[in-house]
Amino acid sequence: MLGFALALALGACGSLPAGVERPVSTSLPAAPEQSPLARLAAAELPAGAQSGFRLLPLGAYGLDARLALIGRATRTLDLQVYIMENDESGRAVFAALRDAALRGVRVRLLLDDLNSAGAEPLLQALVDLPNLEIRLFNPFCCARQSLAGRIATSLGDLPRLDHRMHNKLMIADGALAVVGGRNIADAYFGRDPVANFIDLDAIAAGRVVPQLGVLFDRYWNSEESFPAQVLVRPLGPESERLAALARLLPDSAAAIDLGLPARDLLGREPVGRELAANRLSLVAGLAYGVADQPSKRLQIGDELEAGSLMTGAVSHMLGTRRELVVSSPYLVPGTRGMAVMHSLQRKGVEMTLVTNSLSANDSALVGIGYARYRRPILRAGVRLYEISALPSANGSQPFFSGSSRGRLHAKLMVIDQEVVLLGSLNLDPRSARRNTELGVAIDSPALAREALRLIQAMKNEAYAVRLETQGSALTWVAPDEDDDQGVDTEPGVSPWYALQRLLLQPLVPEDLL
Repeated sequence: MLGFALALALGACGSLPAGVERPVSTSLPAAPEQSPLARLAAAELPAGAQSGFRLLPLGAYGLDARLALIGRATRTLDLQVYIMENDESGRAVFAALRDAALRGVRVRLLLDDLNSAGAEPLLQALVDLPNLEIRLFNPFCCARQSLAGRIATSLGDLPRLDHRMHNKLMIADGALAVVGGRNIADAYFGRDPVANFIDLDAIAAGRVVPQLGVLFDRYWNSEESFPAQVLVRPLGPESERLAALARLLPDSAAAIDLGLPARDLLGREPVGRELAANRLSLVAGLAYGVADQPSKRLQIGDELEAGSLMTGAVSHMLGTRRELVVSSPYLVPGTRGMAVMHSLQRKGVEMTLVTNSLSANDSALVGIGYARYRRPILRAGVRLYEISALPSANGSQPFFSGSSRGRLHAKLMVIDQEVVLLGSLNLDPRSARRNTELGVAIDSPALAREALRLIQAMKNEAYAVRLETQGSALTWVAPDEDDDQGVDTEPGVSPWYALQRLLLQPLVPEDLL
């Protein structure tokens, strides 16, 4: 604490090393003659399909899929992620990547540096491992053992550091990819005893995978990505590094008990079990991958980039003819978002939005920003649902088990029961202007039906928010209750929090949310 205070008082500011060499490398194509995963992906792709997808609604299935793909890769692994914690789930993935590198697989790991302080000891132990290359996006220069120290020594560089890589992507052997909303931490895989996220990934195969590989390469070779060796203090001789690896990532780290249910919400078995049986259930779709430019740093008032994920999402929404169903954990629509809703309302489009209740939202400031828009959203004819933070009264939690709190993190759109948009994009100003995002657009009525089933399951864990016909009062209707049983007191929100929100709401700058 003394060092942090002193750094603040002195206005300390470090700088990133100049003239850093970034050896260019590119994704390896699928090679069925060399990779069992590539052969399986080609064999299991539905006949005549350009791409195939397998949704992963359960957190345990999401971790199982990653570990199974990493464990079966023989040529290359590319992993890009916003958060990768040094907890049980994170160590399992770190250990699996280490094991892959040791057996000769080329591993490229690209981490956003904002939340990597806890994993710094692991990075130090792994940074010199053969076949494993780690790069850090928009890294902090100094005092890397804590986030407070990092910020204190980077006060003059905060505008750059406010630009984060929010993308989530993994590609195994150039043949199978995992894309969606999950970071790598216990809370995203249903393993946290206090609070877990309702989230969604998909395994992708077919033509969309090389597209995703090109997007990964764009970030990997960008000026924003720094080789970890120039920032992370490596350990001493090889014996010290190996001893640290054995201590930090013991053999048991990759062999954790996943607690896999026999079937998921869509009636499918775990991916690892399917791969062990040399099969993989995929739904056909016509798809393309898209991501923001790594350099994206828009100022307030700047127009969105033509090829940005938010621009594409808005275009898709405006093209809706009949029905738009959206899951967005962080929802601050702003003027542009409300204009989209009013446009769709005039067209007679049925709109449904599922988001976090204020008590479920893990970002209090975003919750305050969202609360400003509840009444305008409802007046635009939208059916609004807020995920409850508490376990279901009937004991049923389709997305994870136990008594932990629930929080929405899935970013999903279903348009006209035909098109699915899935990825890392939130409908808020930060996703639009400051963070980079990645996702896929999939034309597949069959996959859309599955996605709508999952959103219905989310709604069953949510309050329906209503607006009085002749007034501005809000009511919340619990799942399985009739509209006339609604309450006008916001569920799970204490009077103290309500007062905080009232006082802070005028002070929260919306464009920074």
